Amino acid sequence: MELTDDLSYFNTQCNELGLTPGELASRLKTWGDHRTYDAIIRSIQRMLAGDTAVSGEMKVIINMLTYIQHLEEEKNEGLKWTPMPLGSYAAKAGDFMLNLSPQTKGRWHISIVHQPTGYSHPWPSWQNDLESAKRKALFCLGDARRHIFEWQRDERIQQ
Repeated sequence: MELTDDLSYFNTQCNELGLTPGELASRLKTWGDHRTYDAIIRSIQRMLAGDTAVSGEMKVIINMLTYIQHLEEEKNEGLKWTPMPLGSYAAKAGDFMLNLSPQTKGRWHISIVHQPTGYSHPWPSWQNDLESAKRKALFCLGDARRHIFEWQRDERIQQ
């Protein structure tokens, strides 16, 4: 099967973002997609496989996510990753502590904690190398910041 420009772009961006179909589906569900989680994953998998066209909405979402990742990388370009015991790395970004821990088979586990509240952002999928883990950590940092902002906003509204 020959890839179309849209399909090629979609696959390239998903790979660059390091998003699995499950992670993308979770994000869409969080953002208000009314479909079931399984239906969302099926739709994403069909688009990635080229079984169905990449929807206009998905193009917009992938472009937004790419832009968000770019902004996080730019905002945190001076972030210092400090080597820690047992081969892990840590960095502090504002109120957040990021930790990268080596796992079996060369994979890396990412942990992001908002220090003032103790909020621990959901762990993303393990990454296959340290550089991918650093990029994914920054991408997830943006999600964690948005989560804290929304939580604080909801608290203010309820008062």
